Amino acid sequence: MQNESGYFRTIMRRTTTAAKALMVGLVVMLLSAGTIFAASQGGSQGDKTKGVTVQVNPVSRTVDQGDSVTYTLSLTANNGFSGSVTPAISGLPASTTAAFAPTSVSLASGKTATVTLTVATTATTPDGKADLTIGGTIPAAAGVSQPTAVVVQLMVQSSNKTFSISGNLGTQLTPGATVPLNLAIANPSNKSLALNSLSVTITAINRTEAALAARLPCTAADYAVTNYSGPYPLTVPTGPSSLKSIGMDEAKWPKIAMLDTTLNQDGCKGATLQFSYSGAGQGS
Repeated sequence: MQNESGYFRTIMRRTTTAAKALMVGLVVMLLSAGTIFAASQGGSQGDKTKGVTVQVNPVSRTVDQGDSVTYTLSLTANNGFSGSVTPAISGLPASTTAAFAPTSVSLASGKTATVTLTVATTATTPDGKADLTIGGTIPAAAGVSQPTAVVVQLMVQSSNKTFSISGNLGTQLTPGATVPLNLAIANPSNKSLALNSLSVTITAINRTEAALAARLPCTAADYAVTNYSGPYPLTVPTGPSSLKSIGMDEAKWPKIAMLDTTLNQDGCKGATLQFSYSGAGQGS
C-alpha cells in the first residue's frame, strides 16, 4: 500500500509541476503580447515632440533631358508646433536645378501647407535614376524636432525629341532672279533650341509635262543656293517659328537663285524645286 501510495503521490507531484509550468508559460505569452500591443499603440500616436511631417507626391517622376517635372510637398504641423518651415532638397544630378514655390511657409498648429517643387534638367543632365532627398528646416527651439526627410526618385532619360525644318519660296524663279527663303522651324520641346548649323540643298527638279514632252532640260546647274549666313547659335523658341518671326534679318536668310545662262532654259519654266533641310542643335 505504501508503494502504491507513494507512486500515486509521485504522479500527483509531477502532474502539478507540469500544470504550473504550463501556467507560467501562458503568463509569459500574455505578457509578451501585451508588450507588443502597447508598443504598437505608442507608435500610432507618434512622438509627442513638436515638429513637422513631410509628404511628397508622386514618389517617382520620369523626365526627358532638357525638360522639367514637378512634385507636391505637404508640410503638416504636429503636436502643437507652429512656425516657419523652409523646404530643402539634396541629391540632384549634375546640370539640374530645383525651385520651391513658395520658398517657405508659416504653419499653425495642426495645419498643412502645400509647396510645389520644380526640378529642371538640361541637355547635359546624366540619364539614369537619381534619389532626391526632400525635407525642410525649422528654427531651432527646445522641444522641437527637425522634419524627417523623404526620398523620391527622378528618372532622367535621353531626349528623343527632334525639331523639323521646312520652307517655301512662295514665288516662281526666273533667270537672274534671287529669292530669300524664310525657313520655318518647329521645336516640340518645352525649352528653347540653340541651333549651331543650318543648311539647304536642292534635291530634285520636277519639270512640267510640256517640258518633259519637248525634252527641254532643267538641272541643278541652273540654280544656286546661298545658305544661312546669320550668327550661331541661332535661338529658336518652343513651338512653331520662322527666321522672320524670331527677328532674323532677311539678308541673312538662305537664298535660291536661278542663274541666267547662255543655254536654253525653257525647261525650267514652271518647274518645281524640292529642297532638303538639315540642322543641328540642343535644347537649353
